[in-house]
Amino acid sequence: MIDHTHPARRPGPDGGGFGAVLRTSSLRAARFLESPDSMRALENLRWSLGEVQAACDAFAGRQDPPTVPLTDTLERWLASATRCLDPYRRLLEEHRRTTGAGDRDPAEECADYLGTLHNVHEETDRCLRTLVNRRDGIPPAQASARMVAARTAHQGVARRALRLLPPGDARRDQWRYLDAFLTQRLAEYGAASHAELTRARAEAKELRRPGSVLDDDVRAHLREIASSLTMYIDTGADPSRTTGLAAGVLDHRANWLASPGSPLAAARFGGELFRAVQLGVAVEGLGLRDAVEALEAALRDMGDEAPERPEVLTVRALAHAQSVAVDVSADRDVDVALRQLDAVRALLPPDHEHMLNLLLVQGQLLTSRADHTGSLSDIRSALTLLRRVRAGQLADPLHRLYADAAFASTHLRFHFHAGSDDADCTGTGDDAGPAEHRAGHSARTHEQMRLYADEARTMAAERDGQAVEVLALILQMLGGALLLAAAYPDGPGAGPHRGAGRDELVAEARQVMADSLARTAEESPYWAGRELHHRIAALTHERTRSGDAATVRGHIDALGRLAERPDVVARPALQEIIRAAHSYASDSGSGARTVVSRADTLRALEARRAAQPHAVHAAAVEVRMHLARTYRTDGGPPAAAGPLGALLTAGRRHLGRGTRSGGADRRRARELGIEVLGMLARRVLVQDVAADAVLTAERAGALSREIAGWCVQDGAYEEAVGALERGRALALHTEMAGTDVRARLTGLGHADLAGRWHDWRTAARASRTGDRAAVPPVPGTPWDPYVEHPLPDQLGVAVRKVLEEHGALDELIGPPSVPDIAAALRRTGADELVHLLPAGSGPASGGALRVGSDGRVRWSALPGLAATAYLDEYLIALESLLTSPGSPEAAREWRTRLDELCDWAGSAVIGPLEGQLGPWRGPGRVPRLVLVPLGPLAAVPWSAARTGGRTAGRRRLAVDGLVLSTAPSARMFAATAARPPVRAADSALLLLGLTGKEIGVSSSRGLDRLYGNTRLLTPDGKREGDTRPETILAEIGRACGEHGIVDISAHLMPDPSDSWRSHLVFGDTRPGARPGADADRLSVQTVAARRFPVPPAGPGLCVSLASCINSLPRRHHDESFTMAAAFLAGGASSVLGSLWPVRLHATALLDLLFHHRLREGDAPAHALRTAQLWMLDPARSVAAAFPRSVHPAATELLGLLLAAGRDPADPALWAGLVAVGR
Repeated sequence: MIDHTHPARRPGPDGGGFGAVLRTSSLRAARFLESPDSMRALENLRWSLGEVQAACDAFAGRQDPPTVPLTDTLERWLASATRCLDPYRRLLEEHRRTTGAGDRDPAEECADYLGTLHNVHEETDRCLRTLVNRRDGIPPAQASARMVAARTAHQGVARRALRLLPPGDARRDQWRYLDAFLTQRLAEYGAASHAELTRARAEAKELRRPGSVLDDDVRAHLREIASSLTMYIDTGADPSRTTGLAAGVLDHRANWLASPGSPLAAARFGGELFRAVQLGVAVEGLGLRDAVEALEAALRDMGDEAPERPEVLTVRALAHAQSVAVDVSADRDVDVALRQLDAVRALLPPDHEHMLNLLLVQGQLLTSRADHTGSLSDIRSALTLLRRVRAGQLADPLHRLYADAAFASTHLRFHFHAGSDDADCTGTGDDAGPAEHRAGHSARTHEQMRLYADEARTMAAERDGQAVEVLALILQMLGGALLLAAAYPDGPGAGPHRGAGRDELVAEARQVMADSLARTAEESPYWAGRELHHRIAALTHERTRSGDAATVRGHIDALGRLAERPDVVARPALQEIIRAAHSYASDSGSGARTVVSRADTLRALEARRAAQPHAVHAAAVEVRMHLARTYRTDGGPPAAAGPLGALLTAGRRHLGRGTRSGGADRRRARELGIEVLGMLARRVLVQDVAADAVLTAERAGALSREIAGWCVQDGAYEEAVGALERGRALALHTEMAGTDVRARLTGLGHADLAGRWHDWRTAARASRTGDRAAVPPVPGTPWDPYVEHPLPDQLGVAVRKVLEEHGALDELIGPPSVPDIAAALRRTGADELVHLLPAGSGPASGGALRVGSDGRVRWSALPGLAATAYLDEYLIALESLLTSPGSPEAAREWRTRLDELCDWAGSAVIGPLEGQLGPWRGPGRVPRLVLVPLGPLAAVPWSAARTGGRTAGRRRLAVDGLVLSTAPSARMFAATAARPPVRAADSALLLLGLTGKEIGVSSSRGLDRLYGNTRLLTPDGKREGDTRPETILAEIGRACGEHGIVDISAHLMPDPSDSWRSHLVFGDTRPGARPGADADRLSVQTVAARRFPVPPAGPGLCVSLASCINSLPRRHHDESFTMAAAFLAGGASSVLGSLWPVRLHATALLDLLFHHRLREGDAPAHALRTAQLWMLDPARSVAAAFPRSVHPAATELLGLLLAAGRDPADPALWAGLVAVGR
């Protein structure tokens, strides 16, 4: 009998496999029937051998890997082949009858008919095993029943042969071997009784006796069979039971060592060792690395067509992922593990038994990768994945608890990386919840974690020793998250009672980690990590309650011993973390409040920094900022590497508190601060979408102001400008730099990477779901996580590395130099670019950092900025106005606060500045300033600032003596200055999104008369086109090549929480309006990603936005990710924006005069100033200001305004419009 069950079998030179066996068998039948004495036999031969050959050819044609019979025809092939063999059996009987041969030896029947039938079953089993592990194969819900039925029938063939063969026939051993092997196969699906398992194990052991006719390879296989059957007997086929597991793993290891060329022996050893590690069973010093090595060896020796390959790939991926997590591996190792997991997800059916574990591990690894790269999309992807897993039907309460704990832990880590409690953790599209609904996420997560910990303890008691390691892992996740929460500045411990909240969290973390550690064997690879967290929690807890010095010292010494354990020494990254923890704990001493040497602190922190020279993750940022602050003063905040280090150093103070550091130390602090801002800029570059870029960049704004304050304090004004620019509008600059990045990569010889990066960015903007394939879901099919949740690309990281290697990154993300800014000012006719720093920015906060067109940098302290009450109250009133648009009370309160704000802005900022602008004044000339207001100062209408004195019978305003424009950053101003200027034109593109009565009070009607040649786009498309986004973008591109004048009259829907979801609405703006049906929407992200084709020779693109609050983000002020700034990023030279909800009559009037002045040749900033001064003039005249063609429209708009009882000079009607850009 040809053995097709042995794992070492290979197809022969004739093609091998079932086809060759069946052909040989049919030829043998033909020889038996060569006798001419029986015409009947010849007739049988003719009709039966044809069918035998047909089945043979069909199966032979399916032999070539990776092709296998389709699932719905597999059993039909088996039945067909069996029917073909039954006539073959009757042919043999006919041969005996016609030739008078008498009874045939049953052994011949075994060798021919049953032997061939065995091969039919074996080939069927191979196909079934292949299809069970394929996403286009047998559904997992059907796999068990089909495999058991096929293998039971196969075992019936073996047992029939054993009944036919006499007891002394040596050929019985082949069939006994097969019978034992099939019992093992049935046990894989729990279909073999304890008695059957015991009998088969005895058979396997007995068949290995000396003198057996079986060859050495078969006897080696029998040893593997016996080992597997022993494990099934010991565990009752329950994979969560550990009885006899360690001995079984060692047996499998011995089997592999005895047969090193057997891939299945290696796979069984690796798989069982991995299971032992997962269940917390120690196996003579063997660990995850040994499991991975064995599984890798199995894959090397295993053919690509082997049915077992997907299963081995899956276990290898899981084992490697766990090894990477336990070893705290570098980001490249995490990438490899994630790719392996993703490749397996692509192979297996969505509802495969391993899929849940794959998804949970992938979620945790994505979070780990984010710790290295700073990519929020990784953690967001993990959250989305875990959220979807939890929404499924998890039958096992243990699986449900694991998913809940993993989600809670990941959720908290997202908010830690994003930097705020209300950061958008749900998505980056319109479906995410507003900020007010997200506040308190961390606090609620803290409560959930406490409940999950209690549930884990209860479950551990109920399960009585089962799933111990899984429950310990759950407690470890929760304990680590509680520690992170204690160190998280915006988490559950934040606020006026932060210390008490932190102490409570630390106490809970200590208890949870103690529970986890108590369920972990000291030989477990997880023990060291759990011991680390437990000691940190215990140390912090003891210090917060002024614990016994000897107890504290005991924990510190335990950390020292932990760092030198052999299993920790073998994991350098983990050892470094433990040593750092021991260093911080030792520096803090054994008391609750200890004084330590500043020099020792600096040495320790410099060592931490040097150990991670290229890192950009949050902990690396913290190391450098704490180091910089320590250099600035001897009495700074705790200097620690990351959140856990901060816990260990809680309460520590430095010697010589209050002593100012020396010049060299202050200079080193500035260098480190600039380094930190560069790290944050690099993190922004790797984000997939603008939403994550803004969140990542948000912290840079506050840090840049602190670092700029150091520079100002030291008189390093040019450094201060660079520091501020490194923290301004980073997300917008990343969008602007997209084209440059692609060109630079191509120039460096990485055209393929440039193309993939461009496609990646485009896809990320186009779809927030990131589906791999646009395949509509089929009702009744299982959720497919591979399709719905692709592995986030790391092309941003790859791009960053290439640019860094060639020294090209700083050129792309670095700030403009002071000479560059001065040159931009001269090109545009501006005198100064002024960064306005709010109070509280640092040691030199509250002032103006001024770059002049002469190349000088000046600092003007503005102490009045310290009185922030007026600004704070105004922002509250503005938010109330936005959230209650129809409320008369909200409108009155806002106007009152606006009036107070204008007084404050004049006395605190504009008045003092005007007195210092003498060099820029001259006969008939007023100074022109480009303002870059930082933080909440972006909300101030600076043109309406009251500066003192009177003019034309009213109080004097900033607009009377200054030409003001704004810019998101000096970098963006310099970019717009390099573009062609706006020119007078007789043509314009008008985009009218208003409907109903609003059309009559829009500026579009008057502008249609003002310009001699217009193209008007409306939602109904009745003029030159509709307002679908693709139409609008195409028409703006067309306008760039002709005249460059674009006016947009539409409602802008500013998102109440996140500026990147704002959009212009063309059409119905009522709640429930359907995008694309009732209204068209043009999002700010779409505009920012666009590159409008502005000709280098001009004209420049000017976009006037007659819409609400399009130049002020409601949050993330330093990023200024607004619709106005988005048009600048897209290529506009100038944009007319707004700071609050505009009144249509007044805005239309201002817009009309603004465009008239543009046609007269004024630059945009001057045109806006002229229009605003006209509104302020009590003697304003339509006839004197407007051309005759628009007199009727202007007169009607002014009349409507006056009829409503509104004074055109009211700042609420005109001061909200601002010129942005050059």
